[in-house]
Amino acid sequence: MRIGARLSGRAVRGVLADAGHVLGQSTAVGARALGTVLHELGNLAPHGVRSVTLEISDVLVEAVRRPRTDLGVTPVSVLRVLPRVPRHAALADHPSSTLRSFVPHRTTVSGGHDLFGTPLAPLDVPSAVEAAREARRLGLEAIAVVATGAVGAPGHESAVAKAVLDAVPDLRVSLSHEVGGMGLLVRETAAVLNAALLSAAGRLVDRCQRATRPLGDVPCWFATGDGGRVSAERLRALPVLGLEAKWAMTLLGAAVLNGRDNATIVVEDGTTCTIGEVRDGLPHVAADLQGALGVRLAAPQPVLTTTGTESFRAGPERSLRGSPDVSPVVIGNGDLDLATVGAASCEPTSWVDLVVHAGSTDELRQQQRATEDRACGMVATSDAPPGSERIVESSATALAYVRAGTYRLRVRAAAGARP
Repeated sequence: MRIGARLSGRAVRGVLADAGHVLGQSTAVGARALGTVLHELGNLAPHGVRSVTLEISDVLVEAVRRPRTDLGVTPVSVLRVLPRVPRHAALADHPSSTLRSFVPHRTTVSGGHDLFGTPLAPLDVPSAVEAAREARRLGLEAIAVVATGAVGAPGHESAVAKAVLDAVPDLRVSLSHEVGGMGLLVRETAAVLNAALLSAAGRLVDRCQRATRPLGDVPCWFATGDGGRVSAERLRALPVLGLEAKWAMTLLGAAVLNGRDNATIVVEDGTTCTIGEVRDGLPHVAADLQGALGVRLAAPQPVLTTTGTESFRAGPERSLRGSPDVSPVVIGNGDLDLATVGAASCEPTSWVDLVVHAGSTDELRQQQRATEDRACGMVATSDAPPGSERIVESSATALAYVRAGTYRLRVRAAAGARP
């Protein structure tokens, strides 16, 4: 039996579920709401609770929007590693006013690679270390490192991280290649948000783990935007993975309640309909989409379409054009929180998004297999049952705007047997 719970403001909603069947639900408000919900649901489990998975995207989004709260983001430094310093000041900054609002310190040092993995300039490690020291003197606790070409050649980002941590060990480092994504700005967005959320996410994870302890030796998981879950320690390091989890869990919960591994899900909420898909038991997701904060993120999140409820009811075929599902699941905004059901039902997942170079079809296939093994290894280390990991998606896309033999690999893996 599993518990899935969703934190939103001071409210917590949760369910106890077993094999897709909801056995009980609970709601509470206040500082001790999570403990109350877990206690009530735990008492309903005759043979104990196997796991707790928490969906916290509303809390993370609120942390970004209200940075001066207890769980708000903290100001961070940004270190770009580029072959040359931008000539115009506007090009040295990020176009999003949201991100600029909590980046008081920004530096550019030489370095970086092209998409073929060739160094574009020698890495200026001393300047990177000095930038980190300056950030710490300003009272900043985290730094986001973003290098050109890091999605295919992360060496300069890793070298900067090592040098910075050796020189300023109490400064936390967020690296753009750890999330992935092609564009420099998309990776910078993810790295900056991740760095800004590190402290808040750490405090939130601590609270959640304390609330879970009365249940006994029960692991505490956290829902992610790709429809899976990660350990508490991984969320501490990469809180950006949880930012878009609510809709991923909602789609999954709707599919589970209706016994559908493949379905188009239509969620009616007042005057708005939100439409997404579940494929092979997981939400259909993509990277580089605009999320709840209005910025494009490199981390995967559900592919959604929004339309008016009256418009959908008048002609659903128009909203479902291109959908392979002729019998969509249409669910209203009822008493049961779909995201909690999805959280109780999700499994460990992983997502790898990088650029590789291959001179032949055989070499490309070898690179793809190695990436698939890496993705499965990430699932296997997430306490998944041995041998349960599977490849959900694996694609190799040739990049037409660069030289032949350059491919973008995207691999998604999950625990559990294929539906």
